[in-house]
Amino acid sequence: MKRLIRIFKWLVSVLLLYIGGFLLYGTLTDWTPDPVIPLRDLDDDGGQVNTSITDSSLTFLSWNIGYAGLGETAYFFYDKGDFFWTDLGGVRTAERDVEAALDGAEISVKVVEADFYLLQEVDSFSRRSHYVHQIDSLRQGHPEYQAFFAKNFKNNRVPIPIFQPWDHYGYVRSGLLNMSRYDAASSTRMALPGKLSWPTRLFQLDRCVLRQIFKTSWGEELAVYNVHLSAYDDGSKKAAEMAWLRDQLLADYEAGRKVVVGGDWNQVPPGFDYARFTPMLADQFFQLEVKFDFMPSGWKWVYDPSMPTNRKTRAPYDATDSPKTLIDFYLISPGLRIDEVQTLDQQFQFSDHQPVRLTVTFQ
Repeated sequence: MKRLIRIFKWLVSVLLLYIGGFLLYGTLTDWTPDPVIPLRDLDDDGGQVNTSITDSSLTFLSWNIGYAGLGETAYFFYDKGDFFWTDLGGVRTAERDVEAALDGAEISVKVVEADFYLLQEVDSFSRRSHYVHQIDSLRQGHPEYQAFFAKNFKNNRVPIPIFQPWDHYGYVRSGLLNMSRYDAASSTRMALPGKLSWPTRLFQLDRCVLRQIFKTSWGEELAVYNVHLSAYDDGSKKAAEMAWLRDQLLADYEAGRKVVVGGDWNQVPPGFDYARFTPMLADQFFQLEVKFDFMPSGWKWVYDPSMPTNRKTRAPYDATDSPKTLIDFYLISPGLRIDEVQTLDQQFQFSDHQPVRLTVTFQ
């Protein structure tokens, strides 16, 4: 009996030392970026002259590419609730599937013409995507476009699943990537407010927006926001992010700028039934909804109501059994006319999100 007690105490001590060790390491290496960080074009040599917008009609493509690790064959162990343990080999998507998804994303960005590409969950160098520099891959289709990258996930070792240290999520470098036909007058990484509780915040994203200002040849300015709001919170952090975002957008508009916001909002637009596309699976998931009175009159929520933009990743994609919803869309200010919005139906082949293309015209 005493031997069993000693063994039990030894196991508990090892467990506490193990957990305490990665919490200490996470605390000491926690990334704390400045609230506002000016960004430079990835190819900027310091001597480039800005080119103004010359066309009153502009096209945008917003897409969360899911770090090329959440294509149709993949599932995300964390969405299954596998915080402590998951299927062996289930933490990372197979390298061949990541390569196929990234090839699909690269081709999509190349052939779907747009003046502005607003991309989320782009890995610059991460274990989960087999350390492929996805920024370089995505830029190949438009090497002449200006490109800016705002990091929102920087962690040397995400230690989940907890009891699979040989197969941790691991090293992550990821963020938001904007590519544009026109040169930005300014580009800024702006931190979103609110913090998750310790120790969760040590291993989660440091959420931000990528804000850019573009000048036009007729004297107006356009503010473009790429957003990826919080997931896996109780809604309070997302509410703080939304309140902050509203203040920023209104300040830009009051300064005389037109505004376009695109991205992954992790909530549905005002009045949208989150389970519209899979009502029979409504009890398996839930999405918050943007409130009707969130923005003043004249601001427009723009989306394609006929097509889902997101599928849930507790299992590989199944057209019938995968819950689907719409959380990727745009918000535009008064003074811009909506010409077209379309979600590109890829059957979630390359990501757990689908691209949304928008065309607007200055009025």
